[in-house]
Amino acid sequence: MSAMSLPLSRYARIELSASRYPATLKWVAMAVASIPLLLSTLPWWASGALVASLPLLLQGWRPTEVRTLAMQDGALWVSSHRKVQQQLERPGRVLRLGPWLALQTPKGWWHLFEDQAPLEQLQPYYQWLWLNRQR
Repeated sequence: MSAMSLPLSRYARIELSASRYPATLKWVAMAVASIPLLLSTLPWWASGALVASLPLLLQGWRPTEVRTLAMQDGALWVSSHRKVQQQLERPGRVLRLGPWLALQTPKGWWHLFEDQAPLEQLQPYYQWLWLNRQR
């Protein structure tokens, strides 16, 4: 079943925009990875080369962002920027920290950021995730 054929339910299906946070996360990942490389017992030239190669290694890395949310028959349909779609009867773990929400699905961790849509549109989905989370 494609994302376009999902019937609308109690809450309208929303399309989310791209977030600015994954680019920031990439820089944070480079900074965090460079610390142990610089403090390691490798020769200075080897650790310097590894730190210099981090931008190339992380060039294609991007966390899986949620791009579409829809509810149907008590289940949540999510799709990502990679055109992967799945139905969640119950979410796995859900972590929310500031503007970031991480959702564990059978296909890995998916991320949702508050700058992807207004909070009023995301609130019903946050409530569904909170009420249906596994304890």
